Amino acid sequence: MPSEDHGRGADTGSPPPVSHTLNVDPGAIPGLRSAFAGALSKLDQQIELAITEIRVRPWAGDPVSQEAAEQFNERSLESGDSALAALQNYQRQLKSAMDALTLVERQYQSIEDDNTGLMGQQGGR
Repeated sequence: MPSEDHGRGADTGSPPPVSHTLNVDPGAIPGLRSAFAGALSKLDQQIELAITEIRVRPWAGDPVSQEAAEQFNERSLESGDSALAALQNYQRQLKSAMDALTLVERQYQSIEDDNTGLMGQQGGR
């Protein structure tokens, strides 16, 4: 019997669609960027550890431990849906969110500068 999705999203092997619209209060941007930067810093450390420390070697030197080590390394680090790939995808999303916040902050500042200039022109008449 085929499984039904019931609107929760089928496991298709690809990430769900991401909405790129976010309304942010200008005063909240520095705090958001700080929170994202903290998460990104921690994530960078975990990715570095995963790359350098998580790979296992066959512990008993026999064919069974050889196969187990290969499967563990493949699933953890090498396959397209590995834990490392998931962490790196999350890292890209955090960086993208930080870039978007930086852009929005610049846009808000530009609008604020324009408004200040217009008010100065109107008040100086």
